[in-house]
Amino acid sequence: MEKLDLYDIDGNLLGKTIFRGEKPNEGEFIKLAVVYIKSGDKFLMQKCSEEKGGEYAVTGGHVSAGNTSQKQASVEIKEELGFDIDENRLQFVGNIFRGKAIFDVYLYEDEKLKNLTFTLQEEEVEDVCWLTKKEIENLINQGVVRESSRQHYEKFFK
Repeated sequence: MEKLDLYDIDGNLLGKTIFRGEKPNEGEFIKLAVVYIKSGDKFLMQKCSEEKGGEYAVTGGHVSAGNTSQKQASVEIKEELGFDIDENRLQFVGNIFRGKAIFDVYLYEDEKLKNLTFTLQEEEVEDVCWLTKKEIENLINQGVVRESSRQHYEKFFK
């Protein structure tokens, strides 16, 4: 069972943990790390597996206890897409609050990624595609992008 650290509204560690699936108390938040991967003028979008909703989303996940969101972003890329990144190249863009969660949003840019063959985590990711901003906005308008990914995109990248 995965443990998650708890944070205050300012993103400071509280020194407490909960198990994934448990609800934080009032004034406590969990963190998720999400990464917008960009190569040239295109962003990498994931088509989530049917068991994960089948929507389009960006790479990311819950920040495990003891990890920073930056480290977790790197872990999620490795798990979901099968490649390693240089964590120092992750650019923190900002965060979004959704309910009892703080989403730390990162950008990772690398021109070479367009030619990379991905090893997808089948339980999480059905497919990936490189999309322009206009193509992402079309998917958003069709209602097939995960709500949290829509919010990050519209706040930081539109």
